[in-house]
Amino acid sequence: MITNSLAITAVVLLTILLIPILCKKIHIPSIVGFILVGIAIGPYGFNLIANNGLIDVLGKIGILYIMLQAGIEIDLNDFRQHQRYAITYGIFSFLLPFGLGLLTSRLLGYEWSTSLLLGAMYGSHTLMTYPILNRYGVQKNIAANIAVGGTMPAITLSLLVLASLKSNFMLDANSSTLWLIARIALFGIIVISLFPRITQFVFKRSNDTTIGFMLVMSMMVISAYMAEWAGLEGILGAFLCGATLNRLVPNLSPVMKQISFVGTNIFVPLFLIGVGMMIDISVVWSGWTTLLVAVVMIGTKLLGKSLAAWLAQLCFRLQAMERQLIFGLTHATAAGTLAIVTIGYEIGLFDANILNASVI
Repeated sequence: MITNSLAITAVVLLTILLIPILCKKIHIPSIVGFILVGIAIGPYGFNLIANNGLIDVLGKIGILYIMLQAGIEIDLNDFRQHQRYAITYGIFSFLLPFGLGLLTSRLLGYEWSTSLLLGAMYGSHTLMTYPILNRYGVQKNIAANIAVGGTMPAITLSLLVLASLKSNFMLDANSSTLWLIARIALFGIIVISLFPRITQFVFKRSNDTTIGFMLVMSMMVISAYMAEWAGLEGILGAFLCGATLNRLVPNLSPVMKQISFVGTNIFVPLFLIGVGMMIDISVVWSGWTTLLVAVVMIGTKLLGKSLAAWLAQLCFRLQAMERQLIFGLTHATAAGTLAIVTIGYEIGLFDANILNASVI
């Protein structure tokens, strides 16, 4: 086992360099490659490196970055253009998979708290297929706008369920409900009202990309810390921070390019490697439970998002191809699911079977 910090850093950096190249050649997403490497080098694999805390810290920043980027990249212009449709679909897209997830999880024998969190995991989605729309020039279609706009309410509802469950799970019996509400209110006021004003003030007086980058990253971490202080979850703080800074950090701006570069090439791979290191692959071979849970999870997710797309077609009088476009955009899952399953496992609501099945 490698215990030297510099040696561990060298191994991890070489992994981050080589895995995307290898994955591109064999035509699999690099997200899968990083998780597989984490499994291989982790304590349940070949136990090659010791987790000295460095991967945990940087991986935690990675999960915050994922949620920050999710908030920043939502196109608020598209959301406002079809606001009523987008909010309605976002509720459909959350509630139908959530309800199905609650049912299937209970049928699998899981407790109510675990079932609720699994339902929240199914309710979120990640716009991984959005670049395909740009490639074919159909990103302005009403169905695309509805799906993209519905991402915000769907993710927000999922994170609220996570925050609520974690608060109840971790809440001290002596904690004051009034004080908890006051902390949540203070957190919301600072992130929603104060942070955008500070950012706007700094951006007007400085064109330095490095200053802008460090400001946004600092606000991300502060938002996450304040969310945890308020009894919520750090990723909810990071997502809210991204959403409030959305109009100030355009997707093509130099600051956003720097955020994307650092996050995509350092923090997110470290988070994915850390997820892999948590996975006990022997659970998969010890019985059929993990595979059964995986099949149920995949089926529940696809059916729930398909029903939401069908309901959107009926309510908004869309064409069949537009329904398929909505489904194609919203069935994919990464950021929210990885965040929820990681935290659910850490606080003890998810077992190894759910963790492994989620990755599958």
